[in-house]
Amino acid sequence: MAVKLVDKMDFRERVLKTLDLEEPDMVPTHIIGIDANNVDKILGKPDVSDFELMALMKEQDPEHYAEKLTEGLAALETEIFSRIVEAAWKLGLDATQIGIFPLIFRSDKEMTDPWGRIWEIRNNEGNIFPFYKKGLITSPEVWEEWPKPNIELLAEEAHKFASEIYKKFKDKIYIMATDDFIGIFESTWQGMGIVEFSKQITKNPSYIKERFELHTDLVCELIKAYFDAGLEFFVESGDLAYKSGTFMRPDDMRKLLLPCYRRITKTAHNLGGKCILHSDGNLMEVLDFIMESGFDGLHSLDPVAGMNLSKIKQQVGDKLCLLGNIDISYVLSQGSQKEVEAAVKEAIEIAGPGGGFIVSPTNIHPAVRPENLRWMVEATKKYGVYPIGRGG
Repeated sequence: MAVKLVDKMDFRERVLKTLDLEEPDMVPTHIIGIDANNVDKILGKPDVSDFELMALMKEQDPEHYAEKLTEGLAALETEIFSRIVEAAWKLGLDATQIGIFPLIFRSDKEMTDPWGRIWEIRNNEGNIFPFYKKGLITSPEVWEEWPKPNIELLAEEAHKFASEIYKKFKDKIYIMATDDFIGIFESTWQGMGIVEFSKQITKNPSYIKERFELHTDLVCELIKAYFDAGLEFFVESGDLAYKSGTFMRPDDMRKLLLPCYRRITKTAHNLGGKCILHSDGNLMEVLDFIMESGFDGLHSLDPVAGMNLSKIKQQVGDKLCLLGNIDISYVLSQGSQKEVEAAVKEAIEIAGPGGGFIVSPTNIHPAVRPENLRWMVEATKKYGVYPIGRGG
């Protein structure tokens, strides 16, 4: 008997049908972002690099250049993310992510943020690369005096930022909103450091709860702003685990994180949108927690971290859309075209049947090569046409 092929879809239809755990015309492709050095390789370098701009502003006004850099950051972020989205479109991807990352320049060497983190400014082939160094909020007493982020102002900035990018690229690629770098878990622990965070979970969990809840207030307002700007998909970002398991005990996650995650997913769902979780690390023991949180999907699924795609598909594949599984430690940074194709083919064969799977790198870093990303997209188009596993 002949098998009816699915009609050709556009990128939005493809992504949304997959999120509904149904079979689209083909497996979609997604990336959380592209580092600036690779954006430059895809699009060409801008006339003036970030570091050239910093040097020029420092030379012109050595006393106030840091403040001026901070004042111009919103426009710079819009330009940076516009280039990221354009590069993802040029590679042929179906979807990518954008999101503001509020930073305050202290000098041309360091930045801080509203959550008390110090970021080292590293040079990524002329582009600013923020690298987390440490947290400044070393006790509840410091937190008490710490100036809290202006949620209303950040939401206004997010709306303007997203509106400009969405209007430019809405007909080319599916744009998702994210709080990458400012997700509630990472912002909290990094703002105080992992030692202080671990101590306070046991000693003073109500303090951690307070921190989580404030960040959740912000994230919910960001979701409203992004969706009002035209987006309809939110990615809550926060690495909850490392290779051997979660940073927090599952019981603590349920007590402290679950109510916050439920608020986030409910906010997105009430606005008619979708919400997924991005986390690196081994989450095998907390897949039920992720479903209880109300997320529509899970991204990363890193095979190097012990995320067994076959087991995950069997356990939650009928409840969560699965995104990721394509390794960045070797396959997308050093692998040959045959190795990239083999990784994509295997992932699709495991998670593609029945729908609910999106091919994506597990994360991103400057060593991931554009040609490997192109091979990933090409392999998905080759092996990801539905029906999969039924003679397709």
